[in-house]
Amino acid sequence: KTIWVENSTLRIVDEYGIENLNIKTCIKGRGNTTWTYPKKPYAIKLDSKSEVLGMPKHKRWVLLANWMDRTLLRNDVAFEMARRVMDWAPRGKFVELYFNDVHQGNYYLCEQIKVDKNRVDIDELDEETDFTDASQITGGYILEYDKTNPTTGEINYFYSKINNFPITIKDPDEGVITSWEHPGFLYVQEHINSLEQLFEDDKYERARWNEIDELIDVKSYIDWWLVHELTFNREPGHPKSCYMYKKRDGKLFAGPVWDFDYATFQVKSKMSGLTDVLYYKYLFKYQEFKFAVKERWAEVKETFADVDKYIQEQAKLIKSSNETNIEKWPITQTVN
Repeated sequence: KTIWVENSTLRIVDEYGIENLNIKTCIKGRGNTTWTYPKKPYAIKLDSKSEVLGMPKHKRWVLLANWMDRTLLRNDVAFEMARRVMDWAPRGKFVELYFNDVHQGNYYLCEQIKVDKNRVDIDELDEETDFTDASQITGGYILEYDKTNPTTGEINYFYSKINNFPITIKDPDEGVITSWEHPGFLYVQEHINSLEQLFEDDKYERARWNEIDELIDVKSYIDWWLVHELTFNREPGHPKSCYMYKKRDGKLFAGPVWDFDYATFQVKSKMSGLTDVLYYKYLFKYQEFKFAVKERWAEVKETFADVDKYIQEQAKLIKSSNETNIEKWPITQTVN
């Protein structure tokens, strides 16, 4: 999981035996909880940016194992729902994985959350960035709110001052932000702490909505919330796998979405379960936010109307693959 295996080759062959891709790559394990399961997920780093199965060029990809999910569909369906309303959500394709010529079953080959014009479209900060420049230091950043990160070797993490949220700067990585004293690290930490302080200071009077609206992209927070509500994803309550990103000289956005294979799409829920997690515990106290949620739901409700058909189509596509996969990887936990 910590060491890239180099000098590997990735080949993709279609159902007719036609080779679509043959490229040198590196591979390693990935995931936190998912890495502890019998069926392992992987990260891929291609030698050069390449288009993969019709998805835009990039070096970085992931192979999700979906071991917890008997249907194998949960991540794919959630990403599809998010793509319908959010600026970007990962694209992916189901594949049969052969590792050193040994069949590993059904995997989901998808885009990794990275800064790129075809992924999270924000300014990229690198070793050449002048972090003493007041305009450059403001972005872009990808942040992950996840309680497991400080225990898994992540370097650029901190706990927010007010809510004690474990926050990791995922992009730029530790090759750019090299310490907790780095200007970029200190900027992100101060920015998040200031936002949380504003929420906390205004939690009773709720008179500073205009200031909050200037710091966060409200639409993205609504869309992110809708996708998690409709899929009944309770990971934000930990929090786990919750991403946010900040544009240069811009607001903090919610997203992209990630991680829907565990205990999602439950059928017995009759009420909201995410009005008291992350910053939503503040946002849903504001009439302005609640009105905006209702207004946005009226706009996008029909967008989700045929998701059931999408599920049926994908289920038909992978039916035989799923049956073989379950034989190879029996599921011993049934949280879904």
